[in-house]
Amino acid sequence: MIKKIAILCSIFLNLCIVRWEPVAIRMTWEAVGSQTFTFYTENSNVFAFFVCLLVAVCQVICLFTGRQLPRWVKTLKYIATCCLTMTFLTVVFVLGPYCADQGGVVFLLTESSMLYHHLLNPLCAFVSFVLLEREPKLPARCVPLALVPTMLYGSVALWANYQRLITGPYPFLLVYQQTTRQTVLWCAAILAMNLLYAWLVWRLGGNCRKKRNVGLLFRS
Repeated sequence: MIKKIAILCSIFLNLCIVRWEPVAIRMTWEAVGSQTFTFYTENSNVFAFFVCLLVAVCQVICLFTGRQLPRWVKTLKYIATCCLTMTFLTVVFVLGPYCADQGGVVFLLTESSMLYHHLLNPLCAFVSFVLLEREPKLPARCVPLALVPTMLYGSVALWANYQRLITGPYPFLLVYQQTTRQTVLWCAAILAMNLLYAWLVWRLGGNCRKKRNVGLLFRS
């Protein structure tokens, strides 16, 4: 019974993201138009939209069959959750203080599409993954996979800034307004944060194997 309740709650939270994302992406498009997909936030939330839709469908099947989520589906949810966690924590610890004169963290977490993209979607993804989607366990080798979307986005965004195709949209991507050393340090710091967040999400999701009971060593 508890397992079925967890599955139902998982379905609900995943469908919340599926319902909110079209609303949020439309708000962003109305505000910045074709620049929408230059933002890591928007790309990660669109990715999460498709993943959460897939998870919700699979959870409905699990509800009737008693099976677990396919491991590859949970791996995708893990990666999407890490991307949204990265978005949320970057807003809180980096962009919020940087934009303090414009309202800071409160503004970036509550205004327009940012309410969904920076706060509600990340929270729903995190809670559903960590508390409700604990099976099957994911091996530690999945942790580096969470860095792939960030590395892909960063590579394309830095190249586009270098080619002057876009400007920013984040201050640490402004390659012509900072030294090469600063750009490299920013990249290293962001990837290090991403790796730390990915490990924490993996660990909080109950994927760390428990140590074998010491008492077993003394069995006769």
